[in-house]
Amino acid sequence: MTDFRICYRRKPALSALFPAKPEPSALHGGMAASRTLLPAKAGLSGSAPGNATVSVFLRWAAVASAFIRMAWRQAISLTFLVSLLAGPTLAEESEDATIVVTGDKRPRPVSESITRTEVVNRKQIEEQGSRNLSDVLRSQPGIEVREGIRGQEIRMQGLDPEYVLILIDGNRVTGRIDGAIDLSRIKAEEIERIEIIKGPASALYGSEAMAGVINIITRRTDSPFFAQAEMQYGSGRDIHFGTGNESHASVALGINRESFSNMFIAGWHRSDGYDLNPETEQKKQARILGRLLPGFEDDDIPSTEDQTGSAFRDLNVSDRFRYSIQENWTVDGSLSYRYLDQEIVDFSPPRAVLDRRNETHDAQASVSTRYEWNYPTALSLHYSHARFVDTLNIDQRRSDDLDSEETQEDRTHEFRAQLDYGLGNHVLTGGLEGLIEEYVSPRIEGSGYGYRQRTAGFLQDEWQPFDALFYFTPGVRFEHDSQFGSQALPRLSARWDPARKWTLRFGAGQGYRAPSFKDLYFAFQNPGVGYQVVGNPDLKPEKSNGYNASVDYAATEWLWLSVSGFYNSITNLIDFRRLPGRSDDLTTFQTVNISKAFTRGLESMAEFRFAKNWVAGLGYTFTDTYDKVQEVPLEGRARHRGFYSLSYAPPSGFGFSIRGHIEGHQPFYYEKDALFTFQNRRFEIDTSVVLPALYQNREFTLVDLDPDTPDYGYYLANANHTLDVRMRYKFWEHYEAFAGVDNVFDQYDAVLDPRRPRFIYAGIRMTVETAPTRPLPSEPEPVDGGGDIQLLEEP
Repeated sequence: MTDFRICYRRKPALSALFPAKPEPSALHGGMAASRTLLPAKAGLSGSAPGNATVSVFLRWAAVASAFIRMAWRQAISLTFLVSLLAGPTLAEESEDATIVVTGDKRPRPVSESITRTEVVNRKQIEEQGSRNLSDVLRSQPGIEVREGIRGQEIRMQGLDPEYVLILIDGNRVTGRIDGAIDLSRIKAEEIERIEIIKGPASALYGSEAMAGVINIITRRTDSPFFAQAEMQYGSGRDIHFGTGNESHASVALGINRESFSNMFIAGWHRSDGYDLNPETEQKKQARILGRLLPGFEDDDIPSTEDQTGSAFRDLNVSDRFRYSIQENWTVDGSLSYRYLDQEIVDFSPPRAVLDRRNETHDAQASVSTRYEWNYPTALSLHYSHARFVDTLNIDQRRSDDLDSEETQEDRTHEFRAQLDYGLGNHVLTGGLEGLIEEYVSPRIEGSGYGYRQRTAGFLQDEWQPFDALFYFTPGVRFEHDSQFGSQALPRLSARWDPARKWTLRFGAGQGYRAPSFKDLYFAFQNPGVGYQVVGNPDLKPEKSNGYNASVDYAATEWLWLSVSGFYNSITNLIDFRRLPGRSDDLTTFQTVNISKAFTRGLESMAEFRFAKNWVAGLGYTFTDTYDKVQEVPLEGRARHRGFYSLSYAPPSGFGFSIRGHIEGHQPFYYEKDALFTFQNRRFEIDTSVVLPALYQNREFTLVDLDPDTPDYGYYLANANHTLDVRMRYKFWEHYEAFAGVDNVFDQYDAVLDPRRPRFIYAGIRMTVETAPTRPLPSEPEPVDGGGDIQLLEEP
């Protein structure tokens, strides 16, 4: 991916991208347009008749701006109470020139992005002591990170991980397990920054982008030579077959020459895992004493030996290069490989103990080129290939009955071509994309092989109808899937800057998610429990309509505030339905399009820079979800979530960071029992359901006419408060020693929230970097005396 240097007037308006046609000087009082509205009197003086509409608009905008200021002053006390975590760099003036590529599908400064883009930069990643992507995202507003079947998974705006698209340098991340990407696969040493887009982005990125997009930009260097090494060791809860220890080591080496740069990164990570339900000492002693008795067997005292968090050994190696053929023509490439070996012990009642082992190989390669004419006109071509191979081995102790081994393989080929073209006060962005997916698994019905391809074309228009005030970006994507036919997905983004300190954004769009191979062709039987799960090749894509709006207010140099809201309505949601009767004497569950749901909420943020090197943040998120079919909230979503942070980060010496996260109660489902059921053409009564329901404070139904369709209720549980503390000391210019505690209050629930318990760690980092030969200017200068923004390639 090409990186750019930006040269512009101090704090330019977006209008610099779209030079206006000459107007009568009296319209702007003989001055260039700026974000500050001129008095209406100056706008009317000597104006031509053709400008009457513009003058009316300017008057309306001035009145609206004054009204917003007044409303904000009345509501500012409430905003402080509900203001959210200071995570993104939107408020940092020093980060205004950060070039982002995700929200508008082309490079531009984050402060000028029409689509709201939140950025987590490298400095923040290091200061908070993140070890992988899940640690980075855990404290971001509107994002939840949860323990999944195979690692850490994400929720965004109340939607599950299958509705969030994860990218690395714009490439799709493969290897979803149960619909989720394990966030811990992506290590912190590889990340330069993270760009977060919330709300439906399928019009730009296709399937899976219903809730938003997370784009991980990998590291590069602007220095002639860069080297960094880090070692870390920590320990958590003891387990009866290990110590609970964990270690991490990584190295990064980079060079940057006149026409070539390269960054090599390698990391090794290992852990003994953790256990939230360790076997008690009393049971261990009883088993030891029992062996002294004649005829005693260990199975006479059932073992509860199991493990909550997997032990793992994890290797990651990556290399990224850039070659400048000409000043305006670059070629970028990347190679990466990850190896993950996970082991966990499962206890399967009544007596089976299973050793599970997963070996994962994850490889990716990409190459792209970008050629620029006069900015913003540019052509980009891209190809990437990814391969994910996961082997699961199950070994039952003292028996072979449950032994098994199966391998799933996920392969993708992705092609992209994009043209950006400036035309007056428009920037047109159009492109073509192709995606080939192959999936191999013994759980795929029939041959165990799935194949599909997608082709798509997209077009968007960045239009500035009114100078320095309003920015309007409609777009549409046409996508054809070999399984489901064609989709047309519209999108609209808008930005209005009524005054220098205010930014208002709005976005609306349609999203969709194509059913996965598992949804379509899954075939799995569990005779021991008496059920089977089958896919449904007649499924339709899930669809959504989403709306997002935000208001950012840079009150002072030390205070930044933001409030945003969202609403998502989803139809054709894929869920499991129990089929009537039994097949092969098994209860059968099949995927069907039966569910409808909505999510809506409010996110607010505040960032305080009350002294040099000090940053504090407060915040609140409200999320309301509803399953329209079951008439219950979506499971596991807290309506109320709060955040707070405090950091002191001088360039040398002592520093620290504190991050806290408070969650309210979350709904969890249970299946209601029925007093009367209609089976075999007659009513049956079960009086035993009444007393347990009353004792557990749960609902039951009087009559159930359809036993194959469960009726669900919910209970509230798992309110929690987590706190992470990290301290560091920088010395001898190149060294940093650090120590910290994650989950200080040891908050977890072994069933509902099996997160890692309290974890204590310490480590050291060494960084050697030579000064860039062409440092970025601290105060950008005008280019050719004009006000246009120009992006220049950094060789």
